[in-house]
Amino acid sequence: MDTTAFSGLQRSFQESIKTAQKVLIGIGEEFNERFEKIGRFPKLASALNEVDANPALAWTVPFLEKLYLEQAGDDSRTEAYRRLYELVKDKDYFIITTCIDGHIQRAGFDSERIVAPCGSYELLQCRAGCCGKLYPAQDFMRPVRQAVMDGAGLACLVQPVCPECGAPLVFNNIVSAESYDEAGYRPQWEQYTRWLQLTLNRELCIAELGVGMGLPNMIRWPFEKIAFYNQKSSFFRVNGSIWQMTEELKNKGISIGMDAVDFLRGCR
Repeated sequence: MDTTAFSGLQRSFQESIKTAQKVLIGIGEEFNERFEKIGRFPKLASALNEVDANPALAWTVPFLEKLYLEQAGDDSRTEAYRRLYELVKDKDYFIITTCIDGHIQRAGFDSERIVAPCGSYELLQCRAGCCGKLYPAQDFMRPVRQAVMDGAGLACLVQPVCPECGAPLVFNNIVSAESYDEAGYRPQWEQYTRWLQLTLNRELCIAELGVGMGLPNMIRWPFEKIAFYNQKSSFFRVNGSIWQMTEELKNKGISIGMDAVDFLRGCR
């Protein structure tokens, strides 16, 4: 598809958001942070080399990733999020994202209008998932940050443990925690489902952005169902590799075979 055609689709997307009463947004895999640039930070690169030399320090890697997320500057994802924010900031919107990196928070979205069912790097949980308590990650990041920034090395660190059972604490997300505790996102999920009930028979713009088949039951399949049953909805599926629409939605949805980050960056 040529540039002119993509520009037309971007205009249609923006116009649909503009005229909608409500906007439902799904953010997926194409927005995931892959930590490819962590080596550009010399102190973080040095810390990772220390882990390579001493596998007993492997527990620090997610904490180093968290530190990278704090230091990483703007990139294409951040720009895309900001473009999206400008489009929906005055709308009645809700966002569900499978990303755990927290980049979306930089763009200005209302945190009460975002649910992240896969967790984040903001909370810690017991690795065993037995005590049902979550802890702010920042309380445990200070010694890691100091060890890395001061060049003291990771060997001086002690792995944080659960105050209840003594098991190691890990980040409350589906990547870090084998027994992922879903308590962290449930209140927002309940708010999301209440909001979703109010979209029935309303002009609803559904934007599925960069969502693949990794976790289709969270966004992809539910969004298809919502689009099918809401006769006043418009449905945009933007994905660089899996953009195809189902038979039921072929005459209703718009498939856009383009990386969702690049697509949003082109919206003006």
